[in-house]
Amino acid sequence: HEVTAGGESGMIAPDPDDHDIVYGDKVDKLDVRTNQTRNVDPTLAYPAAHYRGAWTLPLTFSKRGTKTLYFANQRLFRTTDGGDHWAPVSPDLTREDAGTPSNLDPVTAADDDHVSKRRGVIYSIAPSPLNAQALWVGTDDGLVWRTDDSGAHWRQVTPKALTPWSKIAGIELSPFDANVAYLAVDRHRLDDDTPYIYRTTDGGSSWQSIDGGIPRDSFVNVVRADPQRKGLLYAGTERGMVVSFDDGTQWQSLQQNLPMTSVRDIAIHGDDLVLATHGRGFWIMDDASALRQVADVHTDATMLFKPAQAYRVRPVGFTGTPLPKDEPTAVNPPDGAFIDYALPTSVEGPVTLDVLNAQGHTIRNYSSDDKKPMLDPAKLPFAPEWVPRPLRLQTTAGMHRFVWDLHYAAPAGIESERGAAEGVWAPPGAYSVVLHVGGKSYRQPLQLLPDPRVKVSVAAMQRQFVLAQKVQDAQVRAKAATDEAGKLLKALDARLGDGDGNAHADIAALISKAQDLSGVVLHPDPRNTVGSPAKNTDSLRATSMNLARLEQAVDGADADPGADAQSAWATLSQTLDATITAWTQLKQTDLTRLNSTLKANGKKPVAL
Repeated sequence: HEVTAGGESGMIAPDPDDHDIVYGDKVDKLDVRTNQTRNVDPTLAYPAAHYRGAWTLPLTFSKRGTKTLYFANQRLFRTTDGGDHWAPVSPDLTREDAGTPSNLDPVTAADDDHVSKRRGVIYSIAPSPLNAQALWVGTDDGLVWRTDDSGAHWRQVTPKALTPWSKIAGIELSPFDANVAYLAVDRHRLDDDTPYIYRTTDGGSSWQSIDGGIPRDSFVNVVRADPQRKGLLYAGTERGMVVSFDDGTQWQSLQQNLPMTSVRDIAIHGDDLVLATHGRGFWIMDDASALRQVADVHTDATMLFKPAQAYRVRPVGFTGTPLPKDEPTAVNPPDGAFIDYALPTSVEGPVTLDVLNAQGHTIRNYSSDDKKPMLDPAKLPFAPEWVPRPLRLQTTAGMHRFVWDLHYAAPAGIESERGAAEGVWAPPGAYSVVLHVGGKSYRQPLQLLPDPRVKVSVAAMQRQFVLAQKVQDAQVRAKAATDEAGKLLKALDARLGDGDGNAHADIAALISKAQDLSGVVLHPDPRNTVGSPAKNTDSLRATSMNLARLEQAVDGADADPGADAQSAWATLSQTLDATITAWTQLKQTDLTRLNSTLKANGKKPVAL
């Protein structure tokens, strides 16, 4: 959705309690429900002062109190009532005189029309994730401050190595230790593209430089600490992404498929790593939880990573012909549970993967030897872009990702409308994944959670699963009998006229009876592309069509099966039993009688 609060340069801050309220820029308040944007400027009540600005000024909510929102220019402001009233909670925290940058030429330096020598702003605000009263701020002229009493008292904790014109691009406070903080320092205005990251472990009394491994021409814009694994850090530089597994002592590339561009912001949302670039790009590393386990990986061993929690989110159905893409967009990630594993250099035999339910029963099995279905675009009833591309277990050395689509294995003979076999949806609950490599097995638990937007109990989804399985099993029985009827009818049709008059009459009578019982049309009209309705509503074909409708009604959305669905199942299951019984009797009596006649006439019997 477009957001009118914040423009193209300002920060935005969604309300943690109401995501339809978004704050942005300096400061606007957008209500997405009405699309009205209200100006709630923090300086409105203080018109006498001269306020400095910058292309981007910081705006962020407290991490310990969802009602507290902070904004800063040269002073820090706070509101707890949605912007109706702002209170300044700091003095001017910038340098009184940052001087002239050493790389500025004399002519430009003399062209100075500022009203005072003070020209800096607060560029970073870092509320503590551990203490609601503690927060740190950094200025774009090279100062770092902290308060432990909501701004009543401020203490400067600037690293001694920082000089004026060193922009504090970002401050990250540790989610594990109140005395640990990280600084991202940008000095490119001084023609210095060197990366600068500082770490303190004593609340800012002393600092250590931690930029080993980052290219020397990639200044740093942001540092983020992983909220679950201590010592795991992410950093966005002017040329891409880097990661550290040892609290910043050494960094390495996390570029993957990213373009070389300026990474300006990073967020960790659950198990996903999210970043924004200065090229107006928005990137997500879906399920980066393997990074939290990578310290345990050995290059000469197989490892199955513990999967992140998976959510049973159904993909959007067909919404009509897509409109032309006026804005550049990317594909969504595959739907399902992400399963990551690492393989050594050499692997003997195939790699296989089992998905087990809570009872330890294998509900899905995959192998690197599985062959991808060959789809002929000329025979598809829709564009091939609508066909999901199946993943395959990889056997090469290194890390790989596989996706379980959250379905049970499809029974033989059942196909979805897109040509791929698809079983019923797996209900929320506890599962396991087992990787088999070189004669050894590796097991990890997997938790499948319901879509948090769906207000249906897990017990209801279990009832849905049980009924869907019954319906699908019935579909298998109906299809097997229907296929058998089709083969018999073709065989009988080929034998017409092959025998004396009595045999001919018996064959014609059996064809008529088999067509009525099965609903299979022996010679369909090629001009009728949509097919004709079954004449006998109790036939195998009609029952199969009704079972398919019921299966879609039961398993097509997250819902407790209704009374109509239960009633339909009771009726269709009885109808199917009766029809299959009649079909069995036809084979045992009518077909046997016909074969006896054929044998008496010296002809081969009709065999299924």
